[in-house]
Amino acid sequence: MGYTWAWLWKRTPASMEECNQLHQLTTMFFPPRLSDGPDKWEWTLNGSKVFLVSDIKSHLANHRFSHSGYVFKWNNWVPRKVSILSWRAALDRIPVRIALTRRNITVASILCPICGFGEESVDHIFIDCGFAQSIWAAISQWCNIPPIFVFSFKDLLDIHVYMRGSVSLKKAFYGVVLVAIWCIWRARNDVVFNGVECSLQRCVGEIKTKSFLWIKNHSKGRLSWNSWASFNPDNIG
Repeated sequence: MGYTWAWLWKRTPASMEECNQLHQLTTMFFPPRLSDGPDKWEWTLNGSKVFLVSDIKSHLANHRFSHSGYVFKWNNWVPRKVSILSWRAALDRIPVRIALTRRNITVASILCPICGFGEESVDHIFIDCGFAQSIWAAISQWCNIPPIFVFSFKDLLDIHVYMRGSVSLKKAFYGVVLVAIWCIWRARNDVVFNGVECSLQRCVGEIKTKSFLWIKNHSKGRLSWNSWASFNPDNIG
């Protein structure tokens, strides 16, 4: 006797990840185990098969709050909204197109709105996209550091840890990274909502000026624009 699955989705799978998940789901359910007896419900979270609210609470707590051990490092030299964006991105909680499809929100395309290549995920928009790569190349040249090559968004947030220099210099560079992430996201939103084409020169200029003003004001140091323009912030508090 053969079996055929008849899925009644609200929409068809729209990404490679969703197609792989569907294949895994189909594999888990095949072949189906049927019996001649009547259908019945069974509670499987404990050995007694008796429903308990405490089992639900424990199960949800174990799955909802499990994490990889990564701890986001806050930086009080940039506005809280800037740090919050990176914190949410590290948790994959910003509305990139792949995340929207996982929430059953229909989007016209899952491709990156800036470059048009690759599915728009957190790692793509901030690392793999050609526009983002050009931003990080410009920042590495400005800050006199080796070219920035990372494999994940969380790696991007840890670059400052491996820099040479004082604690203040590392904190300033981390602020630059957070501001760059903020400006890339703003540029992406201008493309999506306002139809404004991304400009590398404009975005890099915005990163330099915003990071200077925010870090100067929040660090309470005697930072000058000339030292910041050459990324020699020797007067940070």
